[in-house]
This record gives sequence, structure tokens and C-alpha cells, in this order.
Amino acid sequence: MNTPNILSDEWYALREAEESLLVSRYNISRGDDFMVIILLALGTLSEQATALRFLKNDEVGLEDTELIRIVPDIIDIAVDGNRENRDIARSVLIRYSSHFLVSRELIKEALDRLLNRYLIRKDEKVYRRLAELLVDMDCPEFLNKLMLAYKKDHHENISKIYSDFLKFIP
Repeated sequence: MNTPNILSDEWYALREAEESLLVSRYNISRGDDFMVIILLALGTLSEQATALRFLKNDEVGLEDTELIRIVPDIIDIAVDGNRENRDIARSVLIRYSSHFLVSRELIKEALDRLLNRYLIRKDEKVYRRLAELLVDMDCPEFLNKLMLAYKKDHHENISKIYSDFLKFIP
């Protein structure tokens, strides 16, 4: 049975591009150099968004050994990256921390290692984004630690962050 082409050429081009994308995603994720490619892409500003979208939409998900290698970079982007990349990185972290129990623990371990590095910076924008990330990821233990540091700080803007996020401390 022949069905006439009732959809536009643009639709068929979109479908073909989507199929090509799925094949490319599969081939990249199965390649021996997958982690090298992802790490390089995460470290290159012009490639970060693509790498993050790849991770956000990856059906299979990363293995624990792969996640351990890249999660510090993703956290850094989520806290201190440009706005577009920051939002996608946050989505990646939320996805892994909410769907995979072992991954959540690996992310929390990385957060624990990185937290003091962010606190030393005394950067109110980083402080606010870090607090937002911890709320979004539902990490009250880290948010509580963060709020204690903010509470001790006498800078007006940091005190404001403390008051803004106090309601999220259990």
C-alpha cells in the first residue's frame, strides 16, 4: 500500500536528521575514546552544551567509573559556567542524583570534595548558584553546611543568600 507523502519535506528531513543523530550518539557512546571525547568537550566552552545535552539525554547512562571522572567538571559548570551550560549541567546532575542511587552517592562525594574550594572563593554569585544547585538536587546536608558558612560571613550580599535559602534547611 502506497501512502502519499502528506507531510512536508522539512518533516522528512527532520526525521532523517533525528535518525542520524541517534546513530551518532550510539557510535560515540560505544567508542573506545568516549570518555576522552566527553572530557575534551566538557573542557571546551564551545562544545560544553553539546556534551552536556548528550549526557542529559543519554538513555543508557554512564557507568560509575565514567561518572566519577566527569562529575567534578559537571559540578563546576553547574556552579560557575555560563547560563546555558549551567542549566544543562544542573539537569545532568539532577538526573543522575535522582534516578541512580549509586550515582547520587558519587555526586555527593564529589560535592563534598569541592565544597570548600567554592567557599574559599568568597564569590557571592558562585555561593548563590551553589545553594540553588543543592536545593535542586535535594542535598540538605550540604546546604546546611553551606548555610553555616554563609551565616558566619558578615558581607551583606552573602547574608542575604543565607536568609533566602534558610527556608530550605530542615
